[in-house]
Amino acid sequence: MKTCLLVGGGDFFAGGFRPEKDNLIIAVDAGYKRLTELGITPDIVVGDFDSLGFVPDHPDTQTHPSIKDDTDTMLAVRQGIEAGCDRFLIYGGTGGRIAHTLGNIQILSFLASESKQGFIIDKDYTVTAARNCTLRFDKNASGYISLLPWGSQSCIVTLKGLKYGLDRAPLPCDRPLGISNEFTGKAAEITVHGGTAVIIIESAGNLPEREENDGQ
Repeated sequence: MKTCLLVGGGDFFAGGFRPEKDNLIIAVDAGYKRLTELGITPDIVVGDFDSLGFVPDHPDTQTHPSIKDDTDTMLAVRQGIEAGCDRFLIYGGTGGRIAHTLGNIQILSFLASESKQGFIIDKDYTVTAARNCTLRFDKNASGYISLLPWGSQSCIVTLKGLKYGLDRAPLPCDRPLGISNEFTGKAAEITVHGGTAVIIIESAGNLPEREENDGQ
C-alpha cells in the first residue's frame, strides 16, 4: 500500500509528522512553508498559492487558478491517486475556516467511496471515513472514539471491543448516538455495512488497518 502525505496550511503538529522513505509527499499551497521549515523537500507542490503568497521554485509545481471547482487539497489528492497511492494522511487540514475543515472531511468520504483510506491528522484527534469496510484497532488504542453518519440518513455499523457494542445497528444523521464511545484495552473493530461513517479518534495508538467487506 503506497502512502501519500499531504501537508496543508492549517493547524500543523510537527511532532506527529514522520515521513517514510517510500511516501509521496505533496505540499498543498501554504503547506510548502511548513515543509521547508522542517527541512523537507516535497515531491510535488500543488495550489493556487493565494495563502502562500508566491509560486514556489520547485521542479514539480502545479499551479492552478484561484477560481476552480476543486480545493487545493482535493487537487493534491487527485495527484496522489494518479501516482498510485491508496492511503492518504492529511496534515494541516484543520483549524482556520471551518468550511475548509468540513471540506477536508468530504475528501475523506470521497476516498472511502474510492476504496481508499484517508486520515486527517490533528494534534488532539484523527478523523477518517469508512464505507463497506472493517477498521481494526490494536489493543493499545485508548481514549474516545465517535462515529457520525455522513451523506445519508443513516449508516449501519457493527462495533466490537469498544465500551458500547452494536450489531448491524443504524446510526441516524439527526441524533448524535455515536459520540464518545471508548476503547477498552482490547482489540476493537468497526464495520460499516451501509452508508458512510465519519470516525473521530480522540486516542493514543496506531492508525487502524482497513479491510474491504463489500457491505457484508
